[in-house]
Amino acid sequence: MENEISPLEKTVIDNIRRIRQKKGISQTRLSIFSGTSASYIGLMETYKNIPKLSTIERIAQALDVPVLQLFCEQSNASSTPEESSRSVSKKKMMKEQVKNEILNRLGTELDTLLNML
Repeated sequence: MENEISPLEKTVIDNIRRIRQKKGISQTRLSIFSGTSASYIGLMETYKNIPKLSTIERIAQALDVPVLQLFCEQSNASSTPEESSRSVSKKKMMKEQVKNEILNRLGTELDTLLNML
């Protein structure tokens, strides 16, 4: 189903919204600095637009955060050592999931480009 949002996509969008709001940046301002439209940011934050990797890179730059920060689930600052250990495992799994998704998307886009030649 093409319109379903993956947990990773939801994490990225939620992080973009959270960081934008924490920094007091409006959707309009973020759109200007990331080269998108304000309506695109609004639709993205309601899960109606799923950003491409290139858009995520521009948004991270506009928010002045590392791109990988957008792909990581937020951890609880007051976690116990056991929760911390689980968090590390989740981060490793998330990194692997991000890596696989990036490789899959790059492969698909590369196949498309090669077919055009």
